[in-house]
Amino acid sequence: MARQRRPLHVAIAALTSLVLVPLASGAAFARPLTDETAVERKAEPALLDQLQTEEKVTFWVEFDRDADLQVAAQARTKTEKSAAVVAAKQQQATTSQANVVKLLESAGADYTSFWIDNSLQVVGGGDLVGKLAELPEVARITADEKITIDRPIAGETEPTVDAIEWNIDRISAPRVWNELGVRGEGIVVANIDTGVQYDHPAVKNQYRGLNGDGSYNHNYNWFDPAAVCTTTAPCDNNGHGTHTMGTMVGSDGGANQVGVAPGAKWIAAKGCESNSCSRASLLSSGQWVVAPTDLTGANPRPDLAPDVVNNSWGANVYDPWYQEVVAAWRAAGIFPAFSNGNAGPGCNTSGSPGSYVSSYSSGAFDINNTIASFSSRGTGENGTVKPNLA
Repeated sequence: MARQRRPLHVAIAALTSLVLVPLASGAAFARPLTDETAVERKAEPALLDQLQTEEKVTFWVEFDRDADLQVAAQARTKTEKSAAVVAAKQQQATTSQANVVKLLESAGADYTSFWIDNSLQVVGGGDLVGKLAELPEVARITADEKITIDRPIAGETEPTVDAIEWNIDRISAPRVWNELGVRGEGIVVANIDTGVQYDHPAVKNQYRGLNGDGSYNHNYNWFDPAAVCTTTAPCDNNGHGTHTMGTMVGSDGGANQVGVAPGAKWIAAKGCESNSCSRASLLSSGQWVVAPTDLTGANPRPDLAPDVVNNSWGANVYDPWYQEVVAAWRAAGIFPAFSNGNAGPGCNTSGSPGSYVSSYSSGAFDINNTIASFSSRGTGENGTVKPNLA
């Protein structure tokens, strides 16, 4: 199925009839056209605007041919499903990207291939964009953009004694713990976020990378695609990822209970460099979730994929660019949880990827059981009502 054209996260000027023509210096200028060109059909207006003033920019080459994941549906175990997704996705990307890769290498252009959504991140100028647009397998050429994280809103009341936090109690998590004897044991949760302070008392003991002797093994448990952290150990230069992981599994071993599933283990990918997330890091993290790698990014292990992945980031508009990643997670037996966004209280403020039919999104309510004013809500993809729960 052909993917819809990716809308922009920011407002841009309307497309004018332009084609980029290389100058001797390697820069580009705009020239009016009477007929639509391949560049006009395939290149995003924001990218054309950038190329009028910059000699080289970072952009994305997208293909409409996505992998058939039916083989994963026929697999019996979760590990087999994850392995089948990786194999099908990588084969499709290798085949469909071959001509583009050949062109990029002959041009000496910097590029990175992503198999999770069959795309390429490229650094180049207007002349290269024009050549890529002429290739029939290229569906779209889009600008590179940052994605925002949904920052937690501070509560009006702060706990003064060690206890089960009100939000954990309100969703009846303690009843599940006590009446069903389930606290998340045997489950691995991941987050794609700003990282995690792995030695924080509330999450330290739940980290899958903690060995029984108190040492750590971060291979297959931590991924930092942009190499933001100064060491190979997990870090969080923002605090957001530690906060969300705490809500998932947080417990310091005492009476203070901040996490829904304190018996679960966690792993993490730093898809957000600071207060925003690059598209490259989010895609790299999406791939890693299906098949975690060692600290060098090699030797993938689908058998170590998590059961759940949480994402508290997104756009405030519908944007289908991450759909193939979510589809891959689901095919691999991984539950995709997303924030619905903090753009409320207006209707039709549901943000994506949480607004996808294939995603499970959460909103927020306050201590008085009132839907939080900032919590996004309304129509999601194909008329679905979002969020799925609060």
